[in-house]
Amino acid sequence: MKKRMVRITGCLLAGALSIGSFGLNTYAAPVAGVSSVTAVEIAEGQTPAAGVSQALAQCLADSNDAAAQKAAEQAEEQSYYNAILQSTETPVPTTTAAIGSLDWDADDSYRLAKIAMAEAEGEDTEGKALVILVVLNRVWSDDFPDTIEGVITEDTQFAAYENGRYDRVEPDADCYRALEMVQVEHWDESRGATYFERTTDETTWHNTTLKKLFTHGNHTFYTEE
Repeated sequence: MKKRMVRITGCLLAGALSIGSFGLNTYAAPVAGVSSVTAVEIAEGQTPAAGVSQALAQCLADSNDAAAQKAAEQAEEQSYYNAILQSTETPVPTTTAAIGSLDWDADDSYRLAKIAMAEAEGEDTEGKALVILVVLNRVWSDDFPDTIEGVITEDTQFAAYENGRYDRVEPDADCYRALEMVQVEHWDESRGATYFERTTDETTWHNTTLKKLFTHGNHTFYTEE
């Protein structure tokens, strides 16, 4: 039995397709992620619909699978960020620190993740969390502004804010993981630190004026005497 090849251009939504050999030209947007050209064999005398129905069905099935997988991935990612940005759990006492109020909104969550990225991009997750905690320790102190935004934007306090890096960067996944450690898991190994600087052997205002607490990664953390 003689057969001929027919080229199906595009796997299209709602069954629309273009079959060059038969002059059927119906257009719609191709389904993302599905091959744009499919070739099928049609027996001599067989109708176009019979020859391409199986290929079209498979093409549409593949597109549905791809769409379902993408939707599932997006839902999982959104759920992760919602847990971070919208958590309003009541803090509980911990053995590591008497942690203050963790009830802040999505804008402040973004600011905290952003300052972690600006000041500690090269640090590990705990190093980023420690920068976040320095901001929060100041908020909870009577000696600094009582809002997250006020602490971050206070004049001459954070080098990354002063030099414009804070405005240029966007938080990555590790910054949000650090935020989750603090807000959701109540992790606090900051020992009440309200200052930090890049570790150096040189004499600085920090290491001559403040009480050194500890060093983590490339940062040394301090509190007032």
